[in-house]
Amino acid sequence: MSLRAELICDAKAELAEGPVWHDDAFWWVNINVGTLNRLDVRTGLNTSRATGDFLGVAVPDDQGGWLLARRHEIARLDWATGKISSLAKLQNPEPHLRFNDGKCDPRGRFFVGTMHRNVARERGAFYRLDGSKLETLFGGVTVSNGLDWSPDGTRIYYTDTLTGRVDVFDYDLASGTPSGRRPLVQLSPNQGWPDGLCTDAHGNLWLALWDGGAVECFDGRTGKSLERIPIPARRVSSCCFGGEKFDRLFITTAWEDYDKAARDAEPQAGGIFVAEPGVRGQAPTLAKI
Repeated sequence: MSLRAELICDAKAELAEGPVWHDDAFWWVNINVGTLNRLDVRTGLNTSRATGDFLGVAVPDDQGGWLLARRHEIARLDWATGKISSLAKLQNPEPHLRFNDGKCDPRGRFFVGTMHRNVARERGAFYRLDGSKLETLFGGVTVSNGLDWSPDGTRIYYTDTLTGRVDVFDYDLASGTPSGRRPLVQLSPNQGWPDGLCTDAHGNLWLALWDGGAVECFDGRTGKSLERIPIPARRVSSCCFGGEKFDRLFITTAWEDYDKAARDAEPQAGGIFVAEPGVRGQAPTLAKI
């Protein structure tokens, strides 16, 4: 029997992304309007806080706050008070570059990439945050997107969307350094474009397919397709495991660049979905401040 996804929040977000389960709730960002959102899945109540700029991703930290990857800046948010303080900035960025997806490694180091808002090729880069300094790990990136680590921390999976691939690196957990980049999954154009991703407890990947209307699971060692969850929205942007046992897959979607006809055809686009894939995921690592 095929897996199914259920709409749990009809958010109608232009670009919902950055999903994370934290503090017994589902959190997500609406990138273009710059809000961090907390969804109580028991009551359906969604609470938003504006962050004052584009918001590519937000990750919880070990001091009870949130790291925000805004347009050109990494900042810290106190959710309770709304206070935002700057931690690091891109040096001399192009005007149309912005931060996009990011995540913490098993030691709590924050990694994040950039993209050009007009999708100009190879203008972005991939960074690691070291204190108040952004260290460039590699450049030549078009749309830096989903990333996650294998359960043992020895591999990192990464998507630059317009390559149509998921790549895998060897990962030195002691130094926080990826190396040996190689393709793991190559998508055909009719499958959609690789967007956000997460790994499960078995080390397999769950990949959101932008313009593919699905989340697809791939073997983390071989890249073989294992499972597929159809979503009633073409622009599937990301996913994460959550719930009390981390056995539910939460899925974000978007309607960015849709005309009226496309929005009418996909009334649930921009909503938050959930599926039960029969496996457990990993709890997010908190960013170390």
